[in-house]
Amino acid sequence: MEEKPMIIQLLNNFSSEIATYQYLQRREHLSPENTKLMTNLRFDALKGVGVFKPLITEITGKEKLTFRPKGARPPYLADVWLTALQLPYDKMADNCISSCLDLITITIGRLEEDIKKGIRDRQGNLIEKSQIVSTEPLKAFIAHGGDSPALAKLKSFLEALGVQPLTVEEQPSEGRSIAENVDHYARQVDCAIILATKGDIDGKTGRFIPRGNVLMEIGKLQEIFKDRIIYLLQAGVKFPTNVSEKVRERFTSQNMDNAFIKIAKELREFGILKAVKP
Repeated sequence: MEEKPMIIQLLNNFSSEIATYQYLQRREHLSPENTKLMTNLRFDALKGVGVFKPLITEITGKEKLTFRPKGARPPYLADVWLTALQLPYDKMADNCISSCLDLITITIGRLEEDIKKGIRDRQGNLIEKSQIVSTEPLKAFIAHGGDSPALAKLKSFLEALGVQPLTVEEQPSEGRSIAENVDHYARQVDCAIILATKGDIDGKTGRFIPRGNVLMEIGKLQEIFKDRIIYLLQAGVKFPTNVSEKVRERFTSQNMDNAFIKIAKELREFGILKAVKP
C-alpha cells in the first residue's frame, strides 16, 4: 500500500489533536492526567495553527466566520482558529473547533486530488506549470468536410510541429451519436482547427459553403473552446453569417503556406507551441 504524502499525515495528526482536545473539553470531570493532556493538546494545536492555517486558508478560502451573538450586538467576523482555542472554553469555541475539523477534512481531500493530478507536490506546495512535464501529446481537433489534399497536408504539418491531429471519424464511437462523438473527442484535445473546403451550395447565394457536418461541429467547438479555434477557409467558399465575422485564413488546395503560418502563430498564442532559443 502506497504511503500517504507527508502533508496528509501531518494534517491527519493535527485533526486528531484538535478532536481529542474538543472531546476532553466537553467532559465535565477530568483527572489530573487528562487535564495536563488537554493543556498540552491546546499548546500543540496553537503551534499547528501557525503551521497549517495558511495552507488550509489557501485551499478552502475560509479563515474567519460570522458570529451572530444574542441580544442587540450586531454580527461580526472572527478568526475561526483563534476562537476555537480561546479560553475560557465555551459554546462558541466548541462550534469553531467543529468548523476547523471540517476545514481540515476538506483540505485533505483537495490535497489528495491535487497531488494525484500533479498540481501539488507531496509537501502540499503548488508545482509551477513550467515544472509539470506532460506525457500526453498535444492534440488538435480537425473539423473537415471529408478526405482532401488539404486535409492530408494539414495533418502532416501538425505532426511535424509535434501536434497530434484528431479527426472524429477515425475514432471509435462506442455507441455514441455523431454529435455525442464530436463532443466526447473535442474535450480531449487542446484546440480546434476548422478546415472549410468546398462542400454544399447555398441555395440562396449559389456560392459554396462548408458541408453541414462542419457547420454543426463549429457550433459545438465554439461552446468548448471559444477563442482556441483556427478557421481555414478554401478560396471560393463562404461561411454562413453566424461565423462569417471570425478571423480566418484563406487557402487553395495548391498553396497552404499562409494557412500554415496562421496555424503556427495561433498555436504559439494558445501556448501550445513554445518558442525555443537556439
